[in-house]
Amino acid sequence: MANIDIKFIAEKSGCSIATVSRVMNRSKPVSEKLQKRVIDTIKKYNYNPSVHARYLAGKKSRLLGFIMTNYINQYQLLLFRYLNEFACQMGYGCIIRYCNSGFEEKLEVLRDLEIRGIEVCFSLFLVSREEEAYIREHFRIKVCHMQSPEMRLNIMEKNESSVYEAVRYLARLGHRRIGGIFCVDEVEDSFLIARERGFLRAISQLKLDKDKSLIGRLHGECEKNSVISVMEKIFVPQKLPTALFCYSDEVAIEVMFWLMKHGYRIPEDVSVLSFDGIPFAERVTPSLSTISQPVEYQAKCIISGMLYLEDGIERPCDEKENEYLLQIRDSVGIPGHYEK
Repeated sequence: MANIDIKFIAEKSGCSIATVSRVMNRSKPVSEKLQKRVIDTIKKYNYNPSVHARYLAGKKSRLLGFIMTNYINQYQLLLFRYLNEFACQMGYGCIIRYCNSGFEEKLEVLRDLEIRGIEVCFSLFLVSREEEAYIREHFRIKVCHMQSPEMRLNIMEKNESSVYEAVRYLARLGHRRIGGIFCVDEVEDSFLIARERGFLRAISQLKLDKDKSLIGRLHGECEKNSVISVMEKIFVPQKLPTALFCYSDEVAIEVMFWLMKHGYRIPEDVSVLSFDGIPFAERVTPSLSTISQPVEYQAKCIISGMLYLEDGIERPCDEKENEYLLQIRDSVGIPGHYEK
């Protein structure tokens, strides 16, 4: 095969070398149609130049890449608001790409970001060790996520311990039959799994009811039908829980709708407590009790970690801000007696 260089890409794209350079370096406007043709050619021939236009120009792109899920919840939207804010404060712009959880889709997005001169990318998807190894071998772009050590979020311990403390609070109110709704994660040891681990540890150590029928697990996004299926499994006559913990606020809100539709009172019959601390949680009726994440602190740490991967400069964040707060609102109360 012919040597794949910028001249080759220009010939296959039917344009000049200068146009290919403009597309790669974003130095001058190029029509959307022509830009797409050039990028498609670059992808087709897997053109991955060792000397990118930004190096020829002697400057960095000052862009940070972000891979978002096609299904974005309120917590993620709030997180990205702060990510964008802190990136701008550091003089960086943001390029966002959306995809599903499949590895090939992630790789396609990474190729696109790399072509555009981005050196560091943050993924809202967790990346397995095998995926990280493949990316390091085949890409120059550096990829990080919530559990990457450079983020310094201590997220596994924080998620597990905060859920443990939440269940302990429910137990102090007198709840013994506490149900839990969790997410089945593709990554073997994720912060979502840590939430379930904290819940199960509390149930065991506090000697609460260990009835396995009180635990439900959702696959993938928070879809209404999936929540209904789990609730029908947990809410068996004569074996009702007096409290429910949900792994996210959005799942908890769907759960509350289901409970009220079926005649259960919150919190008189069932207390509901969840995780994330999204703004909407305090606006529903009854207001939702939740573990509020330090989202602003997380965004600072993520941007600092991304820049560290780019330039090796430490930008420490104040760890005192890394507090997960249990916010008790109207959805939690002492256990009552259900009469329908």
